[in-house]
Amino acid sequence: MKLPEGLAGVVISETKISSTKDAILTYAGYPINELKDAPFEEVVYLLWHKKLPTESQLKEVRHQLVDEMKLPDETIRLMKYVALEPQHPMSILRTTVSLLGTTHNDVRRDQPLKILSKMLTAIAAIIRLRDNQELMKVNPQWGVVENFMYLFTGKRPTPSQVSMFNTVMVLHADHEFNASTFTGRVVASTQADYYSCLTAAVCALKGPLHGGANEQVFKMLEEIRHTGQKPIDYVNKRIAAGKKIMGFGHRIYKDGDPRAKILRGIAEQIADETNNSVYFNLQEQIRDYMFEKTHLHPNVDYYTALIYHCLGLDKSTFTTMFAACRTAGWLAHIMEQQSDGCLIRPSSEYVGPTGRHYPGHEKENQKK
Repeated sequence: MKLPEGLAGVVISETKISSTKDAILTYAGYPINELKDAPFEEVVYLLWHKKLPTESQLKEVRHQLVDEMKLPDETIRLMKYVALEPQHPMSILRTTVSLLGTTHNDVRRDQPLKILSKMLTAIAAIIRLRDNQELMKVNPQWGVVENFMYLFTGKRPTPSQVSMFNTVMVLHADHEFNASTFTGRVVASTQADYYSCLTAAVCALKGPLHGGANEQVFKMLEEIRHTGQKPIDYVNKRIAAGKKIMGFGHRIYKDGDPRAKILRGIAEQIADETNNSVYFNLQEQIRDYMFEKTHLHPNVDYYTALIYHCLGLDKSTFTTMFAACRTAGWLAHIMEQQSDGCLIRPSSEYVGPTGRHYPGHEKENQKK
């Protein structure tokens, strides 16, 4: 019996959160292209409650999220200690999420809102601490996206930047049963706490085949620019060596990732505004040639790599930014799985050796 690799095409559960059916991404039934300009807080509410909030509900959610965008002093102290060691930011995030579970773990109904706020603040703090920069404090008059950008850049973003990054966060908020979400749901099915589930999701996202592609995309762009290679020559050398061109192809979207189509315009605009058009032009050349040679389209990681760079982020922190955006979706799935109450426990097909006996038991088994 031939088994599907990586559970491809296997439906293991039902969900009301998001769908990629027919290669169309929807959140609770709403197409992503209609939600791309919706406030991030509104999309969070939609993912968690499966309906859009009223004006007063949206205002309350925004207020609660911003109000909780601060970390316990003990958490900050320990984060500073962890950040002293030279390690990947995702390793620091993994430890930090687990740490948050020991310094902030109440069981009140609004816990997911608080956890999302703490996650955003912690990720911004990781970015600042790695560069020995002071931690910033939120402005209660600003929204979640504007405050988050201020926390990790140290500068108030322009309205245009807030609008663009809001779309980035919305597009990354959820994506059905991807590797990290499924990992979180497996842990949630054991009725483990939120932080244990999120820690597991972060660990899955850390792997380069899932969340690390954006970092590799910008590494590629830097290498092409600094060596003076022609993009086509670079691509051909990689392919000839049996290596992947990161940021292309998707298991679900064979005719192009709908998120990438939206992000392309944002990447072009922000690259122009920050004098980084040279990178966008490289991306366009690679995109055209990759389609001509392999018929593969860019995925969500391809353009976010350039967007994050234009916001002043080091490429090693790109995946932590992915985690910041995806936490809303992770929490939605954790809540849904816990309410389902079913333990996820699949079976496997054993293909190893059989009929073996431990030394000294051969005769005993021959008598049977």
